[in-house]
Amino acid sequence: MLWVVAGLFGLVVGSFLNVVVHRLPLREPLGLFRKTRSQCPSCSATIAWYDNLPLLSYVALLGRCRACRWRIPLRYPLVELTTGALFALAAVRTEDLGWTPGWLAWAVAAAFSAVCVAASAIDFRHKILPDVLTLRVGPLIALVGTVFVVDLHGTVLFGHDLAGQSLKPGMASLVVGAVGAVTGGGIIWLIRALGTLALKREAMGLGDVKFMAMAGLLLGPVPTLFALAVALLGGSVLGVAIWIATRNREIPFGPFLALGVLAVLFHGEEIAHFITVTYPSWVRPG
Repeated sequence: MLWVVAGLFGLVVGSFLNVVVHRLPLREPLGLFRKTRSQCPSCSATIAWYDNLPLLSYVALLGRCRACRWRIPLRYPLVELTTGALFALAAVRTEDLGWTPGWLAWAVAAAFSAVCVAASAIDFRHKILPDVLTLRVGPLIALVGTVFVVDLHGTVLFGHDLAGQSLKPGMASLVVGAVGAVTGGGIIWLIRALGTLALKREAMGLGDVKFMAMAGLLLGPVPTLFALAVALLGGSVLGVAIWIATRNREIPFGPFLALGVLAVLFHGEEIAHFITVTYPSWVRPG
C-alpha cells in the first residue's frame, strides 16, 4: 500500500505546486523560508487551512472562493490530482523495475515529476519555462538520480558498458547522462534554429532547450530520443485538438515535452518496443 501513501503525499505536494505555478512567474515568495499565507487571487482574502486541503476543499467549496465566490480555475485540482497520480506511479514503477536504492529512486522520480508538472502548468499559462526549474531544481534532481540511482538509465553508452572500463558505476552513469543532456538540448536547439529560419520569427523558446537538456541528463541519450518522439506525436495530436477547441495557434511545447519525458521515465521499455518493433510491423508491406 506504499503507492497509496505516496499518492496522498503527492496531493499535498500538488497543492504546493499550485503556489509555485501562481507565484513563480510573478516573482513572489513561495513561503519556503518564511511563512506566507495563501490568498485568493481575486479578492486577496486569506485562505483558511480547511479551505486549502488538496481536492477536498475544491469539492466542498464547489470550486469557488468562500469570500468572494470567485470561480477557482480547474487547474488547481488538476495539478493536485496529476501530482498525486505521478507520485503513486513512481512508487509502483520503482518496485516493478527494481530501481535501487528504492527510497532514493522513488524520491528522484517523484521530485522530477513534480518539476515537470509545475513547468508544464507555468508554460501552458504563461508560455515560459522558468530557469529556476530548468537550470536549478530540475538538473539537481537529475544529477542525484544519475549518480546515485544508476538503474535509471544504466552505464551502457552506444553498446559499450562504461562501468567495465575502469569507471565506477556512478561516474559511468554520469557520462551517459551528460551525453543524454547534449542529445536532448541539442536536438531541440536544432529544431528551434531551423524553425526560426523557416518562419522568420522565434519558433521555440530557449526554455524548451534547457528542459530537454535537464531531462536528457536523467534519461540518457536513447531514451531521450524516444521521449522526443512521444512529445512530437503528442504535440501533433493533442495540439490539433487544443487548437480546434480554443483556436489558439500559440500552443506551448513544454507540456508535451514533459509528457514524453515522464512516459519514457516510467514506461521506457514498452515505448521503445512499440516504436522499434510493434509500429514497424504494422506498416511493413505484407
